Amino acid sequence: MLPHEVIFGAFLLVTWLRLVLKQGMWHPLAGLFLACALGAVAVAIWSRGAATPTRWRVRLLYYPAMMGVIFYAMTATVTALGLPLVDAKLAAWDQALLGAQPALWMERWLAPWLTELMALAYLIFFPQLVGVPGAYCVRALEKFRWCISGLFTLYGLGFLGYTLLPARGPYDLLAFTQPLEGWWVSSWALPLYRVASNGVDVFPSIHVAASFYLLGFDARHNRRRFWWLLAPCVLLWLSTVYLRYHYFVDVLAGFAIGLAGLAVALACERARTQSFQNGHRT
Repeated sequence: MLPHEVIFGAFLLVTWLRLVLKQGMWHPLAGLFLACALGAVAVAIWSRGAATPTRWRVRLLYYPAMMGVIFYAMTATVTALGLPLVDAKLAAWDQALLGAQPALWMERWLAPWLTELMALAYLIFFPQLVGVPGAYCVRALEKFRWCISGLFTLYGLGFLGYTLLPARGPYDLLAFTQPLEGWWVSSWALPLYRVASNGVDVFPSIHVAASFYLLGFDARHNRRRFWWLLAPCVLLWLSTVYLRYHYFVDVLAGFAIGLAGLAVALACERARTQSFQNGHRT
């Protein structure tokens, strides 16, 4: 089993057990989480039967497919677990750390052109999330394996955070004096972002975590793309607070699980290199 299969699988099984204890063995959501965990095991066993590149790609791509299902099941899962939203707690942590609410503090910088820029930066996450792993999938299977191992390690940790500290975000809690006003992109993107949210996806910020992780992975394996994406990613991180989607502590937690993902990817790379060296010596 690869590291992300263990960590994401642990998240699935822990959530399944919590649902069973709260709602019973036959609750549909408990069945969903158990089925996803068993599916991951089945795909892993199937891929080992004939470890072709195609089977490896199917095994690795199982996680992006499953992630989409689990993400949109999270709202019902939090409800089934009887968990309250903790926006007030996250805001209190921001206040204790900074003595202020960053999203409120940023109101002084509101301007249509800046809102438009931040909306564009926030949007960059999605092509990066699909395009960077996709490029490795097509061109470098070994690097794709390392990339997915780190990426879905952080997703497993992040999704666990959603089920432990569910929250909606500053836009739902704090009293803002000015609305976010931009131009064309903002007019359709900002409402779309809120519709696409599952309503509990705040702590930690996976927007920060995944973009930081993929940027760090590219810094090691595709330096040219790293330089192209560096400035947009920095703007993306700022946009999470400017656009009132995340608290500052969400951003910090996002960087933390992003680092965890990078550590896993690097460990996978080193293990593979050591295995190759040992095989070469023998």
